Amino acid sequence: MNLSVLSNHRSLPPVRRAAWILAACAGLSVSAPLQAAPKAPDIVFILTDDMGYSDPGCFGGELTTPTLDRLAEQGIRLTHCFNGGMCVISRTSFLTGCGWPSGTRKFSKTQLLPERLQKGGYRTGLFGKWHLPGHPMDHGFDRFFGFLGGFSSHYSGGKDYRLDREPFTDFGKDYYSTEAFTDRAVDFIEKSVADGPKDPFFLFLSYQAPHNPLQAREADIQRHRGKYRGGWQAIREARFAGQKKLGIIPPTAKLPTYPENLPDWDSLSDAQVDLEDLRMATYAAMVEGIDAGVAQVVRKLSELGRLENTLLIFASDNGADPFSSADPAMLKRGLLPGDPGSNFQPGFGWAYASVTPWRMYKIAQHAGGVTTGAIIHWPKGIARRGTIAHTGVHFSDLMPTMLESAGLPAGKLDGESFLPILQGKEWQRKEPMCFQYMDNRAIRTAEWTLAEVDGSGWELYRISTDPLETEDVSAAHPEVVDALGKQWETWWKDQSGKDYKPKSTATGPHYTPQGDRGTGKTYVPSAMPKRLKR
Repeated sequence: MNLSVLSNHRSLPPVRRAAWILAACAGLSVSAPLQAAPKAPDIVFILTDDMGYSDPGCFGGELTTPTLDRLAEQGIRLTHCFNGGMCVISRTSFLTGCGWPSGTRKFSKTQLLPERLQKGGYRTGLFGKWHLPGHPMDHGFDRFFGFLGGFSSHYSGGKDYRLDREPFTDFGKDYYSTEAFTDRAVDFIEKSVADGPKDPFFLFLSYQAPHNPLQAREADIQRHRGKYRGGWQAIREARFAGQKKLGIIPPTAKLPTYPENLPDWDSLSDAQVDLEDLRMATYAAMVEGIDAGVAQVVRKLSELGRLENTLLIFASDNGADPFSSADPAMLKRGLLPGDPGSNFQPGFGWAYASVTPWRMYKIAQHAGGVTTGAIIHWPKGIARRGTIAHTGVHFSDLMPTMLESAGLPAGKLDGESFLPILQGKEWQRKEPMCFQYMDNRAIRTAEWTLAEVDGSGWELYRISTDPLETEDVSAAHPEVVDALGKQWETWWKDQSGKDYKPKSTATGPHYTPQGDRGTGKTYVPSAMPKRLKR
């Protein structure tokens, strides 16, 4: 095949571009490497920011995500991969192999994952968002392109962008973060193989999308315009039905009760419906753009004969973002979702649809805030491809799993290697998982979930019979609440070295109480101004 023709793929919209690249990949051999490959696997971790559990097609979404769907069909879907509910917590857990908050205290005092892989002979690169202490290249990354803070304009970047250690300001008129990070990642793969064909590499592709600001190419947004006028409940129910057909959730499962702080779609005005449709159309375009970027990475791995022995993991750092705090200021300035200079977020309604089938969102420690639909693809290392694993794993487990796959010692970490899952063996985490952020917290065992939102008191769910956490049985089992609550308190004391004193989300500048059963702020969708209608 003449690979030079692939250079024209950028002229296509994301969905067609992803499908076209995958079609091109179908004619490439992964069994005949161009050069001798290393015995240890290449490791690629692709992390999205604020993407909802059900957005990809392989997890029930209506979005066109052919690359992710194909990786899932040929790999393993983890239905219960638990993050930290917040980007910094999840990234800290992944890079340290430790829980929260001890991982934060240890961050600059311990060898992070890339440092360990680097010492084990890996070439390392990070492309995208960092949002952690220091500089990535001080923590084991050979190459870095991206930004150091929490978010930036997808079109024009910001002052905290760096190319390795130098400030980066070369944002041309066609710059878009997802495409730029993808291009740098693909270049890293190509140069790593060329410079050291027998050396494995570790690529951390850390997309900002679909984190705010909601921005995407206008043509890509317009492809989705009008698709979401049926509302968030209709989308949630359709995704729920799709998840049952896929085997993501049990066929007898029931959706959690409709949130008290979310208005019925039918109560919205035409102007509100119009802006909400544009909001979700922009978000959908961003997610499909991610899929197109992953397609380019897969194509390059295939082209170089490295796909067969690449451990590729795809996940999101937390649940969907339910907030929309900047709406009034944006509309006053004459800006809409998708516009350069705008800063819109998904809002409660579309976050509710994106986290299907779970309850709650980013920041909360209920399942919707801390559960990601993860995909693992490793042709050489997965015993049974196309499987769905319901066993709970945690982001802190990623580091020991990657180290074990590379044949490197993990030492003593909070996380546990789940490599047996890939090998087709039975595996169960030894310790319960504990979670906390501000006044939200939880503890999970194989039998129970004990969770609290907005400091409003413990809720108890018997997940062995109620996997979607729909019925609070705390009143019927006070002894379980007491035992698990004490276990959580012990964990917190060990992790933080102090007693638990929650900080209310009501005091934060960006986040507000989101409890959907009386404690959360009611969502009031913004309306499309007549002067801005498009």
